[in-house]
Amino acid sequence: MKKDKSYDSLAVARRIRAAGRPIYIGEDDGEARSIPCDGLRVRQTGGQLESCAIECAGGTAYIVNVVITSKLPTFAISDFDIQTPWPTEYFRLLEDPLLIDGHSRRYRFGVPEVQDFEREQVINHYADVRQILRFGHSLSGFLLGIGFETIPERFRHGMMVPAFVMVYDQFGHPHRSPVELQAIRNRTRPRVMRKSSLLNHPDPIADR
Repeated sequence: MKKDKSYDSLAVARRIRAAGRPIYIGEDDGEARSIPCDGLRVRQTGGQLESCAIECAGGTAYIVNVVITSKLPTFAISDFDIQTPWPTEYFRLLEDPLLIDGHSRRYRFGVPEVQDFEREQVINHYADVRQILRFGHSLSGFLLGIGFETIPERFRHGMMVPAFVMVYDQFGHPHRSPVELQAIRNRTRPRVMRKSSLLNHPDPIADR
């Protein structure tokens, strides 16, 4: 995904706060202990449809495809968060399926509108201070979360929503990186028409 040079972390933070989300901005509000900006690289990857906010029964599902690369000698992730322009009083990351029942390897949102993900595709379970990410090594995959709040009406279906992925190190220090999420409303997802679909479902031929 290509980013405009003006699409930086500070600008997005100010846009989110201007939209009504009372987030803390260190550059405006004072010094904040955080991971050095050059200590961690968080890059959004994949196509537009791979990172989205999906309106579903009872709230919003968040899916963000990212690559996280450590440039620190010792780094571990203690937590993730996703910040959007609207307040989220209740947000949680999806829990590691192996910790839920010990058998399933699929992350599930539990709603029919949103697909399941294989554990190998997801990075949620790397939020564990016992797992050290060595210098130059990367994590790649989907960050999955769910919130009770629905997408505000001002974000129409298909719009790109500015947001942040927050990565917290083993000391609780944050790293904030801007991303964009496509708003998927009305419990629908864009469908890709496969070239073979017309051949798989030919028109019925009337009897002669």
